[in-house]
Amino acid sequence: MTRPRARLLAAVVALLLAIAPLAVSGVAGAQPSSLAFLHVQIDSITPNVVTTTSEPLITVTGTIRNVGDRPVRDVVVRLERAAAVASSSTLRTDLAGNVDQYQPVADFITIAPDMNRGQEVPFRLVYPLRSADHPSLNIDTPGVYPLMVNVNGTPDYGAPARLDDSRLLLPVLGVPPPAEADANTEPLNSAVPPDTTRPVALTMFWPLADRPRLAAGVPGGTTPVRLVDDDLATSLAAGGRLDTLLSAIDFATSPQVDPGGEVTRAMCLAVDPDLLITINAMTAGYVVNDASDAGLRTTPTHPGTGQQAAIDWLNRLKGLAKRMCVAPTTFAQADLDALRRVADPGLSTIATRGAGDIVDQILGVTTTRGATLVGDGPLTADAVELLSGQGPTVAIGAANLRDPSGGVGETPSTAPVRFTPNVVAAPFDPTVGAALAGAGNSPGTPSYLNPAFDIPVKHDSAVARRQDALGSLLWRSLDPQTSPRAEILMPPLMWNLAPDDASAILGAVATTIRSGLAAPRPLRALIDEAGAVHGSAPMPQGSLGNPRGRIDDGVVSGITATTSRLRGLNAALTTDERTGLTGTQYTAPLREDLLRALSLSVPPDARNGLAQQRLTTVGATVEDLFHAVTIVKPSGSYTLATERSPLPLALRNDLPVPIRVRLFIDAPPGMTVTDMGEMVLPPGFLPLKVPIEVHFTQRVAVDVALRTADGVPLGEPVRLSVHSNAYGKVLFFITLSGGVILALLVGRRLWHRFRGQPDRADLDRPDPIEVALAYRDDDTDGPAPQRAPSTTGGTGE
Repeated sequence: MTRPRARLLAAVVALLLAIAPLAVSGVAGAQPSSLAFLHVQIDSITPNVVTTTSEPLITVTGTIRNVGDRPVRDVVVRLERAAAVASSSTLRTDLAGNVDQYQPVADFITIAPDMNRGQEVPFRLVYPLRSADHPSLNIDTPGVYPLMVNVNGTPDYGAPARLDDSRLLLPVLGVPPPAEADANTEPLNSAVPPDTTRPVALTMFWPLADRPRLAAGVPGGTTPVRLVDDDLATSLAAGGRLDTLLSAIDFATSPQVDPGGEVTRAMCLAVDPDLLITINAMTAGYVVNDASDAGLRTTPTHPGTGQQAAIDWLNRLKGLAKRMCVAPTTFAQADLDALRRVADPGLSTIATRGAGDIVDQILGVTTTRGATLVGDGPLTADAVELLSGQGPTVAIGAANLRDPSGGVGETPSTAPVRFTPNVVAAPFDPTVGAALAGAGNSPGTPSYLNPAFDIPVKHDSAVARRQDALGSLLWRSLDPQTSPRAEILMPPLMWNLAPDDASAILGAVATTIRSGLAAPRPLRALIDEAGAVHGSAPMPQGSLGNPRGRIDDGVVSGITATTSRLRGLNAALTTDERTGLTGTQYTAPLREDLLRALSLSVPPDARNGLAQQRLTTVGATVEDLFHAVTIVKPSGSYTLATERSPLPLALRNDLPVPIRVRLFIDAPPGMTVTDMGEMVLPPGFLPLKVPIEVHFTQRVAVDVALRTADGVPLGEPVRLSVHSNAYGKVLFFITLSGGVILALLVGRRLWHRFRGQPDRADLDRPDPIEVALAYRDDDTDGPAPQRAPSTTGGTGE
């Protein structure tokens, strides 16, 4: 085969492979191609919640855009409807995957004969809810109905196929009367109200939480506080995420909007104490890391811009908290399953029972106690065991919803169950929670949801995701067959709603209560009802939720080790009388950092990476604290003048609080060291003189170590070079013997002197006078000296 023919054959084969996926099916309604050609986005649906007083027409508008690499011809669209949702799992499964359950409302409508690359075309579909003479949605009873906008087209080099679709839920609280044109032909031309004979007891939490923003590894007493970024300044300011959430709930529960207080009684603020600590610190001024790396402790900083926004937002929250229910989340939304594996009672207490005290102190209110908001993670056996050790509580977490192929019911039970004498679970429907998590500006899927029920929420428009949240929220109240007739609405704690989303969701809650489909159930009533449950249910089994959201064992073991080190240091710290700073206050931010490392507010894929980063920073800080208390190493050697000369030392404490320490001196043989006992080392320098006794004369090495009162090593051991001039016992006995001999000799001489006897020691010595005279006789140069008169006679001569 020649080279040109080979190239031609290769080109033909490549072309066939490119168009093969498009030619596998030419049936409108087949599954979309693996290649993306068109993207449909729903821009509005009117009305978003149908009531008996709504317009009888459903209007869906949107945009179709060519996102492929080639033109598309004959672009057509039509609206399709599925049967009313009959089970909880259908709230998810009808929004993805198979389309066999959908039936067309009307024929396809041509939107564009040709669409070039990047081109957009709008569409508008209007159909009545019910009609005998015209195409309609054929909805004549209240319920939640899945709708689908189906888009077909023919790409270049391909065949007609379904190229994209967009699905959403339409909640119908009541069916309005038909349009006037159909009034004469409709057998029933009156409105169809919902069944309100079994209203749902409704409790909803409104979250005010955020990701940990305080920089890791900064002990207490450090001012100004350091934040890893300045995102909170934007979130707290007008139009920000936290401002939107606070403004929406403040408006919906105001006396003007809710004069009867029904919505207020059904709502409870779920407040993260870590967020309050951060915002409260921001009100006094703060700095922000220049680098985005949360693990840096010494990065340059710049002043934060959200001080006034923090002051205003916190004051608004304090005012709102005085007139409605407030419940604390676990501290920093810590994962209770991972915290149980850490097995530190102190951290567990801070995360659960201590959270309410923080919220009470900052907001100046008394929070509703007795409930633990599990948050984004599943309620596992480890989480239940941790809560059981913290006293009686009602754990509010997601019910267990398994893959339907596993044979588990499609609608999980939301009835309270008692796992242990201290723990009662009040579960909420995970599909409803996941639908609420899909609404807003940052759609996501909670970690507690089984991956089998995950849907690509980011593919849908904000309007479609909002409709899914509304439909899921209202589904149980619209289906009188579901049991029990109670519901907990738990949005994700990191909820990021647009103002329209927040208004629509709170409006749906108010509508379902005022229409009689639901009745407000305050959190205190929920806790009391759950606490009355008797019996014992088996503990949750197996791995629940999304495995990607589980905290690694490596992170858990690292936190365990760091916690143990920090506990040993904290036990030795005392209070600085000058500043009032206590050791517990000084190390509290580091313990809280370890809880922040377990935060479920971080997306599952980044959870372990950020946890390890924060853990590494805290671990390094804890080691620095241990090395901040040291023995000052001398530049030279010590020389001891006597056997009892003290050993001079200097201790240094760079911590802002005193610490209880003990000296440990490894003395060589021949040296005795007096134990100085437990000492309180204040901040700064402390000179010491250690009493010792040596019994040798030589140069030796002495190892000195500093430890806490409980024996935890501090700083680095120091080796001292000591030179002793003492002779010890040998010198003592030599000196004593010499003294005795000298005393005997002096005594003998005095004895002979007093008796007038010459000392036998002097018998062999010449007379000193005769020696002097003989010396003078030999000296002829000088005059002879006069002889002194004798003093030995009686009168002398």
